[in-house]
Amino acid sequence: MASPSGLIPGLIEPVPLQKLVIQKGPLASIHLDVLRLDLVHPLVSGNKWYKLKYNLDDCHKRGFQTVISFGGAWSNHLHALAAACQVVGVESVGVIRGQKPDVLSPSLKDMQAMGMRLHFVTREAYRRRYDTEFHGELIVALGCDSAVTRIIPEGGSNASAMQGCAEILSLHSIQPVDYDRIATACGTGATLAGLILGAEGKGRFLGVPVLKGGDFLVQDIRKRLMDFGCDYQNWQLRTEFHCGGYARQTDELQQFIRRFYEDTGVPLDRVYTGKLFFALEQLVENGDILPDSRILAIHTGGLQGNRLLVES
Repeated sequence: MASPSGLIPGLIEPVPLQKLVIQKGPLASIHLDVLRLDLVHPLVSGNKWYKLKYNLDDCHKRGFQTVISFGGAWSNHLHALAAACQVVGVESVGVIRGQKPDVLSPSLKDMQAMGMRLHFVTREAYRRRYDTEFHGELIVALGCDSAVTRIIPEGGSNASAMQGCAEILSLHSIQPVDYDRIATACGTGATLAGLILGAEGKGRFLGVPVLKGGDFLVQDIRKRLMDFGCDYQNWQLRTEFHCGGYARQTDELQQFIRRFYEDTGVPLDRVYTGKLFFALEQLVENGDILPDSRILAIHTGGLQGNRLLVES
């Protein structure tokens, strides 16, 4: 197995920090920069390489031959994992939530084409995805050798992922204190926690959970930071911009995504980044973000999932 560090060209090179020029609407009143992590790599896009690289480094160092992880039919994490594992020479298995559909989604087809084995489980079984006993059952069912098999949690979110995300700002020579807020969308909270960890108490961070009832992430993020011996308080979550729940959307969100692309040329997805930038516009409009504020938004990729828009 080859070492993942530097193996895929461009994955650890800086990507553009784009200063947006918006002529109209609430966002025109602030200074908005976007870190275009969606341009990191065509397949291992956005924050995914940062979450995976130390997980895969660990596989290389410890001689793991198989990686098992979890997600849905449109999982950005599994899509990126399949691509990265194909390159570094590790077998990948995706444990997919729900029954196998008659027709695989384009994302699932991609995963298969990149060598990932797909293992479908019931939604009830999927709820056990953090259960170590369930992990053992999976390893047996899949015919894997437990001694050389690594389990990576849903979303790739563990301490190794935080370690990678902690490097995002420094690798791009970004000083947190240069911005009034640094904002990112949140699924599991690991990316936001990593950004906060890497900033070492400097700057102010804003997370926008993309799932309904995202208040639980406050405790999850705090625990992730405490596991590294940190209790930073320079962050907040705004949980009201989920637009109905994970992967749900409203007409207003769809219209915003289209308008944002027309105004800026920056593509967004409906699951993560669309809700992030929609939240920023609303926060400016209601006065929570003041005119002339300097905001850095982290574009965490996820654009492969836009193919769902064509079918829905």
